[in-house]
Amino acid sequence: MGTSFIPLCAIIAVLIIAFLFASLPQVNHKMRYRVLYAIAIIMLLAVIPISEYMAGDTQNSSNNYLLVLIFDIAVGYFCMYIIALLKFNVLKRKNQALENALTEKQQENVAILLEHQNEKQQALQQRELEWLAEKIKMFTEEEQKAILANACAFAEHNLVVTPSIVIQQNNACSQQELMYFVCSAFFNMGKKRSDIVSFLYKVFPLYFPAGEGTLAKKMPGWDKVRERRKKEN
Repeated sequence: MGTSFIPLCAIIAVLIIAFLFASLPQVNHKMRYRVLYAIAIIMLLAVIPISEYMAGDTQNSSNNYLLVLIFDIAVGYFCMYIIALLKFNVLKRKNQALENALTEKQQENVAILLEHQNEKQQALQQRELEWLAEKIKMFTEEEQKAILANACAFAEHNLVVTPSIVIQQNNACSQQELMYFVCSAFFNMGKKRSDIVSFLYKVFPLYFPAGEGTLAKKMPGWDKVRERRKKEN
């Protein structure tokens, strides 16, 4: 037992040293790999001298002999396992850092894109509202303000509300002309046909006494509105 005790203690000591060295945060990764590789190779090569040392003792049992050799080989492979685990953790951290960097970059790109789209949308809304304001100048000043206030709410927030005053029918603006003005402006903003129908019916109820259903049937399609708008331009 005395002959096997010495190499067994040495192997345990090497195992403890390898474990402590691998856990030191101040040691860089390359140095850890080199030292652990060296320990693993030494442990595997130490099988021969340990075998010769223990074979010289006739009192040493075969069980102790095999136990020490197996433990020595296990320590060598354990060091290799630690190396693989350290490399995996380093690679995992690098991948995580790369993913975080890509995510931040994507978020920045999306924010820039959304800001650009918002600016374009706001410019488009402003341009179409100004165009609509020019087309409804036949109404009274108070009626124009009410129409434009509702048009702004619809353009910016998609809100369709009843104006504060009743918009009277104006002989200078027929039902067909009114539908064209409103549809042209809001179609260009990307508004839905059904929402535009609701806007027309609530803002100009005196123009459409037959109801919202009849208005929906009479309202021109996007193709006709776009064709007329192109001719005007």
